[in-house]
Amino acid sequence: MRETISRRGFLAGTGAAAVLAGAALSGCGNQAAQSASGDAGQAGKTSGSTPSWLGAEPEIAEKDIAGTESCDVLVVGCGTSGLFAACSAAENGAKVIAVEKGAAGVGIRGTLGGIGTKWQAENGTDIKATDICHDIARYSASSVNGALTRLWATESAETVEWYGDLCVKAGREFVLCSDNDLSDEEQSGFYRHWATGHAAVVDGKTAEDDAVLTNYATEQGVDLRYSTEMIKLVKDGDRVSGAIIKDSEGACKQIDAAKGVIVCTGGYAQNPDMLSALQPDTLRIFSFNSGMPNAIGSGIKACIWAGADFDSTHTSMLFDRCPLRPDQIAGEPSDGMFWMGSQPWLKVNLEGNRFADESAPYDFILHASATQPGHTYCTIFDSNYVDYIYQFKTQGCSRMFPFENGAPVSAITLEMAQGMNQGLLESGMMQQADTIEELADKLHIPSDAFAATVKRYNEMVAAGDDRDFGKEAFRLSPVDTPPFYGIRQTGYMLCTMDGIPIDTDMRALDPDGKPIEGLFVGGNDSGSFFSHSYPDLVPGLAAGRSATFGRRAGRIAATA
Repeated sequence: MRETISRRGFLAGTGAAAVLAGAALSGCGNQAAQSASGDAGQAGKTSGSTPSWLGAEPEIAEKDIAGTESCDVLVVGCGTSGLFAACSAAENGAKVIAVEKGAAGVGIRGTLGGIGTKWQAENGTDIKATDICHDIARYSASSVNGALTRLWATESAETVEWYGDLCVKAGREFVLCSDNDLSDEEQSGFYRHWATGHAAVVDGKTAEDDAVLTNYATEQGVDLRYSTEMIKLVKDGDRVSGAIIKDSEGACKQIDAAKGVIVCTGGYAQNPDMLSALQPDTLRIFSFNSGMPNAIGSGIKACIWAGADFDSTHTSMLFDRCPLRPDQIAGEPSDGMFWMGSQPWLKVNLEGNRFADESAPYDFILHASATQPGHTYCTIFDSNYVDYIYQFKTQGCSRMFPFENGAPVSAITLEMAQGMNQGLLESGMMQQADTIEELADKLHIPSDAFAATVKRYNEMVAAGDDRDFGKEAFRLSPVDTPPFYGIRQTGYMLCTMDGIPIDTDMRALDPDGKPIEGLFVGGNDSGSFFSHSYPDLVPGLAAGRSATFGRRAGRIAATA
């Protein structure tokens, strides 16, 4: 099928780009990629010298504290983990105050990962906890607390079902957004796909907001306060007993929390100093930062000041969907979006050569590109790309057509993605050509090497055997029908995923591995669960972990 990227698709994609821009809020370029500081050597254990990104704990004079309030449980941050924690604590009889730095909550992530739910049972999906936990361990080289992985596998169903039932009561549909349309043979490769994603649906689209839980929290008596920032935690001896906050009027107040404080402020994706010190390698492989604007590490730093440890290995969630101009390399600022980037197209380095199995999870190709010239690669496809997208059967948010069980696309439809492509063509980021050699020239890569790569790749596609990197046969697609398309590419940042080590009661741990009483940590402020890479092929795992552990933290804190 010969199909060029349509103008109609561009109009559809304009709306999609607006949606993404609204979700990202602050898509700033990576300014620090070339200047990582020496603090990387000080990351991990917090004993010894203080790293420059941490700084000193703020000192608040007693005279500057306008007043003191009390509650049972104080929740800091009203994202996925915070709202689940606040609702759970209130359900268990606690008086709850929940504060959020932003003028509104950041929303519940659109897809929650869990296993053993009634929606999976209805769909014929049976995932064994041991199998998926082993797979998650492989992603991290087992550099995580396996008890926490198992805890998610054990408790996620109850959490997802609790939230799903609330959504249904609120008039929403709730569905399993991943299903079983991969055959056993197609699942036999190195990378397994797991049917774990669940989402609320409104008007035929998956919903990503916090209306259901904020309404429920209010019904349960949670005192929700926006435009309210935590300055520091307060301790009574070795126990965290509350926090100093700055309210919407700019006044400092102390909130005493008799049963505990739950910190979940979203990680540090928008803190350049922390990223430079802790993740210099990550900075080299993304050019667009879609982290939440208030994810500046404030919760993590407050916990460390209170005596908590910090993960010794550092992790981010990265998607391979950031386009670059033909004269750019990874790390230079970009404000575009190439949604089709996660599809397993032919990908070559700046010398025109393949360098990895393109069918790997999203961030794997980015990590592989870190070893290549300019940490940058080119994604190549031809005019039959629509047919191949259906053939690839990608899962999670990279999927652009409905699932076999009728669930809608998790994020962006194929038509919307085509629209984005048209915009990239018009901006000069994506290149279109009638010959492979012309495409190479437009991408500023060697035409002879690139032509040889395409020739060999097409031969292996025809044979159904990727002898070079072992990509599955159904994920092979030729580049033989003009017009040909190509685009330089790198990653974009969603969030950081390392944080404060926790135990199975969600309590922060000190550098000796001892729990800090009264201090619970959730979401992207918490650690011990991810390392090296995010398991993209377990859809909704990060949000499902945040929801499950937030709900657990709220219950344990309330009943302490």
